[in-house]
Amino acid sequence: MTNPLPVQERPAGTPRLEGQWAWRHTVIKQALAHPRGSSERFAAVANIAETARYQSGARRGQPVSERTLYAWIAEYEAAGFAGLMRKARADRGQRRVVISRTWDALAEAAGLSETEQARIASAAQRHVASQWRSGAPTWPTVQLNSLPFVMGLMRQAGCAASDDELRAACMLPRSLIEGERNHRAVAIRRKDAGRSAAIQTPRVHRDRSHLRPMEWVAGDVHHIDIAFRRDDGSLCTVKAVAWMDLATNRTFISLFVMPKGQMIRREHVIQSFVDMCADPNWGVPTRLYVDHGGEYNWGDFVADLTKLKHAVEVRDVTDFGADAGMRRSRPYNPQSKVIETLFAVLERTALAQIPGHIGGDRMKKKVENQGRDSVPYPGTFDDFKASFANAVAYYHCKTQSGHLNGAAPSARFAEFVSAGWRSLLLDPAELAVAFCTEEPRKVRPGGEFTWSGKLYRDDALLVLAGVGTVIVRAPQFGNRDELFVFDDDNKFLCRAVPVPVFSFDDIRGAGEQQRMTAEYNRQIRALEAQTDQIDLERSMADAVAVFGTAPAALPGGVASISPEFRKAARPTRALSTVSEQPTRPRATDVRRMILERDAQRKAAG
Repeated sequence: MTNPLPVQERPAGTPRLEGQWAWRHTVIKQALAHPRGSSERFAAVANIAETARYQSGARRGQPVSERTLYAWIAEYEAAGFAGLMRKARADRGQRRVVISRTWDALAEAAGLSETEQARIASAAQRHVASQWRSGAPTWPTVQLNSLPFVMGLMRQAGCAASDDELRAACMLPRSLIEGERNHRAVAIRRKDAGRSAAIQTPRVHRDRSHLRPMEWVAGDVHHIDIAFRRDDGSLCTVKAVAWMDLATNRTFISLFVMPKGQMIRREHVIQSFVDMCADPNWGVPTRLYVDHGGEYNWGDFVADLTKLKHAVEVRDVTDFGADAGMRRSRPYNPQSKVIETLFAVLERTALAQIPGHIGGDRMKKKVENQGRDSVPYPGTFDDFKASFANAVAYYHCKTQSGHLNGAAPSARFAEFVSAGWRSLLLDPAELAVAFCTEEPRKVRPGGEFTWSGKLYRDDALLVLAGVGTVIVRAPQFGNRDELFVFDDDNKFLCRAVPVPVFSFDDIRGAGEQQRMTAEYNRQIRALEAQTDQIDLERSMADAVAVFGTAPAALPGGVASISPEFRKAARPTRALSTVSEQPTRPRATDVRRMILERDAQRKAAG
């Protein structure tokens, strides 16, 4: 009968079996050295039988009989080494049962035809595959879940056996179930995206051997798996903003202890980025490679990054959507973030040696005593920074496989430095201006404006009160109490600071009032000295004169609303005809009258 279920068989000629055949030849080799039928061969076989033992299989350790030895000798002399090989089965690769011996016997007893048996076996095979595909965790689970289905098929086919007999026969064998395990790939792909990305998703291999330092720099935010106690006594893990040079695998890490309930924000990432740009061993990266986390939402800073184009290669905005000068890894795909390897190596090698290490699994964190909190790092934050810097230095000295091919990050970096590589730095103060949020503000009396619910001012804004709008830029790191103020043409005006508040009876308030008033008057006089007093009325007359005299139009008649209204209005009209209406003075006449008035004022003055 043709069985629809494929069976995995051990192929012939495997190393294990070849070793067995070679062993047989070694055993009989002593006897083969003597002629057939000689007393010497007889004595050699007897001697071998006393010492030879089976090396493997069910007879392992048992002696080899003389009868077996003579059989091996005969087979070798008849067919050579091939005679010692186990003969391949003629039915190799074919299943000798439909489902199992018990099921086959029950199916034969129930009178099921070969076609019906093959149909039930095929349906059972598909059901097993569907169990794996749907997420069944183990083969015993699939076996138990499939039992009712196979029993139902047998009942539908007309099998009248008892339930006990059916349960025993329809319990599918493990070999059949394991043969369909590959369908579990569907369940992993559809139900466990993280695991699918880790073990299933195809990915290309990229070569980084051609990169120079700082040509590509990857960034990420990470929890340092070491317990630390805040100043208020609460336990936490220190947060890190890490940058990894993809040419040398070096890392630049900034540490932060965040208040309870707060995470790393954009300003922390920018602060770390600025610190890296000011470090002589690092400097400005050519390109950034970051993830899709909120800390890297630098779409608001496209214009700021563009200002760094003399140092950073900033591609066209359309190349990266809303991002310039950086490339993002695929979302929810940690395997696409090359910097994840850095954290894994740091965790295994260096961080595990620092006191307070709790491991990477938050659900199985390491504790010195069960039922108690982790013992935190025994020191201040400055002490922790020193210990962590030592761990990073240790990581830089440790050789790595893969991209570095057995070299250490520090050694690879030293090769580039010896070859002439130099870093390109940027002034942190200038970067503080570049990485700002900006909004327009109207200037109030005293050169004041509002920002985030607070009043800021500077003397340079005094003369703009009520007449000017400025662009205020708030830094994302460093001194957050100073705001940079620019005019509409992006020209720097001043640094605004919070407005001081004086106590009601503080005499210094009056002094500050007098100082600001004096400064305001000085600025007004300076502006006044740069201009001339203009007679605006005369300017208007000159402007009218430029356009010349308007032509005089003649009326075509007088329309009447009502005859009765006309009669009622006639006695009250001052002028009886339209021609008696006064005409408007011409522009030349107006200019002449103004000139005469000015001459009279000058003569009287």
